[in-house]
Amino acid sequence: MDRKNEIQELKDRLEHVEAQLERRSKSFRPLKTAIMLMLVIVFLMVLIGIFQFVSA
Repeated sequence: MDRKNEIQELKDRLEHVEAQLERRSKSFRPLKTAIMLMLVIVFLMVLIGIFQFVSA
């Protein structure tokens, strides 16, 4: 009986940690999107600058 209780406690703790990780990954999603958007804009500006430099 004692082993079953320990196993159940471990399962509960694992579920709790998984829930925390899922919440944390959802909170960083907008930040990742914003960073990717900024990187794309910078990359496009660099490409436009190279194009203008070559065509001049």
